[in-house]
Amino acid sequence: SQMAEVQAEIHRAGRVTPGVYSTLQKLLSLVTSVVEPAIYDAHGADQLLVLSLHREIMACDATYKRFLAGTQRSGHSLLSKMRGEWAATAATAETLKAKFAACLDERDVLVRHNNSICCQQHAACGAAYGDCDLVKLSEGFAGCDYKTHTGAECFREAQRLVAPLEGYFRSQDAKFEALRVECSKFTAATKAKVAECAQLSEAVNAEVGHSNEAAGAVNQGNEQLIASCKAACAGYQQCRDGAEAEYHRIVGPCEGDAYSAGSCVKGREADRKNEWEATQTIKCMLEAYCAGGHLDEDELEKCKGSISTYQLVITYPVIPETVPCEVPTCEDCPGCDECVDRPYYQYEVPCYATPLPDAPTCLE
Repeated sequence: SQMAEVQAEIHRAGRVTPGVYSTLQKLLSLVTSVVEPAIYDAHGADQLLVLSLHREIMACDATYKRFLAGTQRSGHSLLSKMRGEWAATAATAETLKAKFAACLDERDVLVRHNNSICCQQHAACGAAYGDCDLVKLSEGFAGCDYKTHTGAECFREAQRLVAPLEGYFRSQDAKFEALRVECSKFTAATKAKVAECAQLSEAVNAEVGHSNEAAGAVNQGNEQLIASCKAACAGYQQCRDGAEAEYHRIVGPCEGDAYSAGSCVKGREADRKNEWEATQTIKCMLEAYCAGGHLDEDELEKCKGSISTYQLVITYPVIPETVPCEVPTCEDCPGCDECVDRPYYQYEVPCYATPLPDAPTCLE
């Protein structure tokens, strides 16, 4: 090459002739204006390529982090609110169930008292439904001879025979009236309690329905969030794996004939440093010859010792660890086993609900 010829000529003559000097100047200009800028440009292009590939990796992380901070966080907030609503309806249902159970107990007590008092009233009247005021006095006419006594005498005799019974009948009448009043009072109270229990039963049924709907909404919402998180995680892993594979394929380290295809940045970086050292060594020689007109080995070695490739070092940003995938579970979901009992509560029809027209249905 021309450079080798120039170097051989210098070693033979020990000095640079005018013709050679002109050639050296041209070579020096070629190094500083063409070769060095080309090396710097290639370095800059590879540095930009590395940063671009690294940004692709970081973009995968950023997209998934936005999902975690946005969609997933809002999903958790919504589920938390829904769980609170479910817990509130479940608690209300439990409160109503307790009131309903207490109402049934109170109703049963009233039923027993009602049937006891009203059955006593019914028993106090030997005949059924209003015949108690019919008193047969055939026995009172025994021995009264209408042939020997006048009607007035027989009537007075009958009054004499009945008179001792007046106190008994008045006493029985008073007892019967007291039982009738007491029966009426208990019957009214019992029917009011039945109506109250019926209303509570409807309230329990309605609140149980609301609670189960809320529980279903929590379960459905959590399933949707889980599916969304799984999809986002799978997409992130695919993005990250692809970006990292592309980064290592282009950046290196080179394997096999990868560098021969010009796709390995680390291989080009090493060769570029060697090119720079060789170019700068030549530059040292050219500058030494042009400055002194002869070759000074000591100055040449000193110049070569100052050559640095620091400016050609590629910066390889650290690839961070992958963002851990966050897929929630449904451990705190209500679940079917935790739903409020189905079927809904139904109160029992008390024994007096279908009585005879004027009398209660008595307990055995």
